[in-house]
Amino acid sequence: MNFPIIESSYQFECTKCGNCCSGDQKISLNPYDLNKMARFKGYNHTGMLFDHKLVHLVQAQNKAWIPQIRFKSIAKGHRFCPFLINELDEQNKLLGLCSLHPDKKPLICAMAPVGRILDFKAGSEEYIFVKPAPDCPGVNIKKQNTLTDLQKRLKNELEYEKQFLKILDRAVTKKLPKIFYIDHLYCFPVTSNIENIFYKALTF
Repeated sequence: MNFPIIESSYQFECTKCGNCCSGDQKISLNPYDLNKMARFKGYNHTGMLFDHKLVHLVQAQNKAWIPQIRFKSIAKGHRFCPFLINELDEQNKLLGLCSLHPDKKPLICAMAPVGRILDFKAGSEEYIFVKPAPDCPGVNIKKQNTLTDLQKRLKNELEYEKQFLKILDRAVTKKLPKIFYIDHLYCFPVTSNIENIFYKALTF
């Protein structure tokens, strides 16, 4: 599927519909996301996110093991993010609010509707426009956003993700087992330094 490339700006405004927080959405996480979420829950270790079934590991197409938020299921198979809060506004309109917003939400959510494509071999980086959900009403709102503002706001997290993806690429190449991902990337005390985690994983 081809997505529009974002050169400098894009039009979008979140309407708090909750569509991207429910259904068949897949919210993939990186180690820094896990750290933020564990802190939000008051956990002293990211492994508790797995223990409490808020997060689980799935195998990507490239065979890397990555953490994803485990959506809850209710009647008729409807699924939703466990961090979603549904509230009514003054007009009794249902709002889908993220309890992790703004500082603890995963990078993939904080960037929406912007996606990033990294090619380590070519040394290239592209930003693309990806609908947060197929029926997202926010894509029809003509609010102007700049790519530069997004990059500045998420500068550190974008760099963390780049380091994380390099580790995943190396792990796939070396065919490292699932236990590597668990012990060296995803389960650690929240007081750990993310840079140290990445360094140890790269030298494993």
